[in-house]
Amino acid sequence: MEEEVYSKLNASPLPFLHLMEGLKHLPRTGWMRFIDNPESVAAHSWRLTTLGMCAPDGVDVERCMFLGHCHDMAESVVGDIPTFAGMPKERKHKLEDFGIRYIESLLKPFNPILGPKIRAAWEEYEEGTTPEAQFVRECDKLECLVQAHEYELRTNREQEGLQEFQGLISKIKSEEGKAWAALLQQERNSHFSRLKQRAPVIFVIGMPFWPYFDFGSNSSSGAPGVGKKTQCALLSKDFVVRRISLDQVLDEKSRDPTYLHAQYVKACLAEEDVDVATELAINLLGRKINEGNTWSLVLGFPERIEQLVEFEKKIQKTNFTILLKCSEEQMHQRVKNLW
Repeated sequence: MEEEVYSKLNASPLPFLHLMEGLKHLPRTGWMRFIDNPESVAAHSWRLTTLGMCAPDGVDVERCMFLGHCHDMAESVVGDIPTFAGMPKERKHKLEDFGIRYIESLLKPFNPILGPKIRAAWEEYEEGTTPEAQFVRECDKLECLVQAHEYELRTNREQEGLQEFQGLISKIKSEEGKAWAALLQQERNSHFSRLKQRAPVIFVIGMPFWPYFDFGSNSSSGAPGVGKKTQCALLSKDFVVRRISLDQVLDEKSRDPTYLHAQYVKACLAEEDVDVATELAINLLGRKINEGNTWSLVLGFPERIEQLVEFEKKIQKTNFTILLKCSEEQMHQRVKNLW
C-alpha cells in the first residue's frame, strides 16, 4: 500500500511543489549582512516575474515571465550562493546545473516535458543571448536596486552598507533599464532630501471607547465624539499650525480631473466599507505635509497601526501624537446631539 502511495505521489506535481516550498523560506543571503529577516528567493523571483510583464515592444512578455520564474529554481536544491561568497562562476554553474537535473528527474514521471522546459529557460537566462534573457537579466539587477531602496526606507537609511548595491546601475545597459534606474535614483534622492527638511507632524487621535462601533483591534484614530475636529481647530488657531484632514485631501483629489487616480479615489469614497489603498493615501498625505515647512496637525490618520508603520517608512519616522480621552457618556451625548 505504501509503495502504491509513493508511486502515485511521484506521478503527481506534489514532490516538485514540496521542493519549491523551500524557496519561500530561503533568504536572499546577500541582504543578511545588513537586514534582519530579508526577502526570500521566492519573493525575489515573484517580483522579477512581475517585471517580465513590463517587457518593451518586440520582447516576448510571456517568455520573460517564464525566465524570471525559473531563473533561481535550482537554489531549491543548492541554496542561495551570493556574489560576496567568492565562489568561482564555473563551480556555481555546475552546482545549479545539478540542481536543475534533480528538478527534471522529479518532474519526469508527472510531466516529462516540463523539466526540459525549465532547463531551457534556466540555460537561456544564464547565457543571456536572447532579447528576453537580456531583458530579464537587467531586470534582475533593477529588482535588486528597488529592494535596496525599500530596505533603506525600512531602516531610515541607517544601514550604510546598502549603498554597495548601487554598483549594479553600471550593469544596466538598455535604454528602458537606464531610464527606470534613473527614475529610481531620483526617487531616492527626493526622499532623503525631504528627510533632512522634516516638517514636524502631530497626529491627533482619540481613545476608541465608543461601544456601538467596531473600530478594529488596531484602531488608533479614535471613535466619534472625542473632539478631534474641535481640538484641531482650536490648536490650529491658537498656535498657527496647519490643519490637515486626510478625508479632505482625498475628497479634493477625487474632484481633480487632472489627477491620475481621481476616479479610483472617488469610487472608494462612495463606498462605506472600502478604503483608499494605504500606499496611495500615505503618498497624498505626505505630499500635502511637504507643501509647507511648518508644523502640521493631521486629523483622520492613522486608523490602524499598519498605516503608521507605512507612514514612518515612506514619509518620515519621528512624529508626535496628541491623544484625546473622553468618557463613554460624553461621547454618547455628543454623537446623539449630532443626530
